[in-house]
Amino acid sequence: MEGLIFQSSEFGTDEIYANMEEYIMQITRDNYSQYAQMVQQVFGKKASSNDPLAQCDYGNFSLRFKPVDINFTKPNWDTIMTKRDKPAMSEEEFDEAIKELARKEFATGKRDDDAYRKLCMQHGETVSPDRKAIYESGMKKTGGKMNAACMFWDSKGNKTLSYNPESRNWKAISTDEEFARARVFTSIYNDELARLKEEYGEKAKGNVSYSKIKADISAENGLPAPAAESFMWARRSQERISGPGLRTAS
Repeated sequence: MEGLIFQSSEFGTDEIYANMEEYIMQITRDNYSQYAQMVQQVFGKKASSNDPLAQCDYGNFSLRFKPVDINFTKPNWDTIMTKRDKPAMSEEEFDEAIKELARKEFATGKRDDDAYRKLCMQHGETVSPDRKAIYESGMKKTGGKMNAACMFWDSKGNKTLSYNPESRNWKAISTDEEFARARVFTSIYNDELARLKEEYGEKAKGNVSYSKIKADISAENGLPAPAAESFMWARRSQERISGPGLRTAS
């Protein structure tokens, strides 16, 4: 599977909003063939010239360790999904953060692109392959030069990272695990938007305040708003001491 798409159907019209191609530089299973053809056309135009790109064949596994003398931009790992030293937060915190994002966007009636992008990436990276290590291992075998396939594979032969020498852009190629993780994100996000829509009505988008939403949630939980915040802070503090997913006996 070579794609990652979030379907967001509750906010505005039905649309594929958090397309990873657009938001965190991910090649999707739907656009891979088209993208590969586009890059290969660039190489084809150089076939009769002395341009080093004439030696390239995009996605050709047999050329993964063949170095070519082309200038390339190093990957920016702040914008490419890869395994991190530790998750940005616990699963419970991720769930709450996704819901909070939905609540804030419902209250404002607008997308917070930066927040959405960052949270999508952090959530997905909990199952991402170590693309940085894969890249660094491949570069060692080519002496620091780009390989003629302009692509990097993991030890099992799965495509993980792609480079377009024309646009000088890097793109991650998603795994089955990342795709499944994206569906989890979308489900939590859409479910919360649906709940807000049910509770406040369609016309409440952009008109109900975030503080009102928070106060109502606190009331439903039998806690005043300040107490609810203190409760969540205490629970997260306990998690950091006990470890993610661990709870003390009541």
